[in-house]
Amino acid sequence: MITQARLRELFFYKQGKLLRKIGVRGSSAFDEIGTKKPKGYMVAVVDRKMYRVHHLVWMYHHGYFVPELDHINRQRDDNRIENLRICTHSQNLGNSGARFGKYKGVTFCKATQKWRAQITIDGVHRCLGRHSTEEEAALAYNEAAIHRHGKFEYLNKVM
Repeated sequence: MITQARLRELFFYKQGKLLRKIGVRGSSAFDEIGTKKPKGYMVAVVDRKMYRVHHLVWMYHHGYFVPELDHINRQRDDNRIENLRICTHSQNLGNSGARFGKYKGVTFCKATQKWRAQITIDGVHRCLGRHSTEEEAALAYNEAAIHRHGKFEYLNKVM
């Protein structure tokens, strides 16, 4: 496992990026480390081990690794230290957007012809009721999410 001292020996930090102090194998000094992966995270190989760059940035600043980090603004390649915060896996999921449809936690129930609001808490799906409009269901999700995830929750923007 890499140490803070080793990171500071190899790189310097500037605006969310780790830049090389010296060039190695086809890269020059001052080149940014990392490659953007399909899910949007930056990864880099350092001393023959692969790391997510945001974890390296955290180690560079704080001197220790944490199991989970959240990108506050939800931009997976924005590794500025002020955009990173320690979280649980559940809190990290709370800061994600809608996976299906317009609003997070909202789906249409064909059987009842209503909009269903639901939230997952510690792996358990909880129904928050069925609603006449998609917006009402989104607001029901928002209310439950604020109580569950607090500042980590990404809320639906309902018009």
